[in-house]
Parts: sequence; structure tokens; C-alpha cells
Amino acid sequence: MIGLDYSADQLRRARTRTDGPLMRGDATALPFPDASFDTAVTMWISTDVEDFGGVVREAARVLRPGGVLVVYGVHPCFNGPHMFFNEDGSRLVHPTYRQRGWHDESPFWGEDGIRRRVGMHHVPLADFLNAFLIPSLSIERFEEPDGPEVPHALAVRARRTS
Repeated sequence: MIGLDYSADQLRRARTRTDGPLMRGDATALPFPDASFDTAVTMWISTDVEDFGGVVREAARVLRPGGVLVVYGVHPCFNGPHMFFNEDGSRLVHPTYRQRGWHDESPFWGEDGIRRRVGMHHVPLADFLNAFLIPSLSIERFEEPDGPEVPHALAVRARRTS
């Protein structure tokens, strides 16, 4: 297992939790040869990268034929700069949902929190799903993991076909 992150700060934190190898790198240009791994996992990154499709393509590239890609992260429909979280657990979707790309701020983000400090990249659901429609991948499953009434996360399992 090899951990990779673009953020040196995140890698410093990870080093306090694992003895495994960690590398600084760009998920859209992985520093590994083709067909290097049986499994690739991305977690919670779709809102932090400019090219989510590029991340999926690179992950597929480094998988061996038959290898599995698991993507787990923010549900594009129910999180983002377009969402208002009501006290009763419901959510209100603002018409800015279709505004893909980087958002430095949102009227719905509180005064504190990570998104207020660093912003986020919004990937609408169609763009998120279309990222997996590449010739070398076969989608096996989508999952909205248990949790709040309105899903917070979305998981995808795909397999490298060639």
C-alpha cells in the first residue's frame, strides 16, 4: 500500500498514523508505471481537485487488468456551495448547483470551517458519473452509504477491463 497526497501538511498528519510509504504527488499525474496495482482508492478528493476525470483516468491507468477502483467521497448532489443545511436535517438546493468548477465562497458556508478557508471544486453529478465512462473501466456499483437521511457520501466501484 502506498499513500499519495498533494498536500505536505496532510502527509505530515498521515505519518503520525501509519508506517507505510507516503508520497507527495498529483493524482492527475501519478508517479507509477501503467498496470502497477491491483487496487486503487480515492477518498474525499473530488472537491479538492480541478480535474476529477483526470484522477479517475490516472487511477485506471495504474490498475492491472481486472484491478478494482474504489472512489469514496462527497455526494455531488447533496453537498457543495449550492447546499443549505436546515436544522431538521433536510437540505435546500440552490440553483447554483450546475455551476461547476472552483468556488471561493458560498452564502451557505458558515463563518468557520474548512470550506470558508479554502473553497471547493464542485463537480455536478453528471460530470462525476461521466468521469467513469472510459474504455478501460467497467462500473460495478454505486452506493450511498448509510448515515443521515439525506446522503452525505457517494461510493463507486469500477473494474479495469483491459
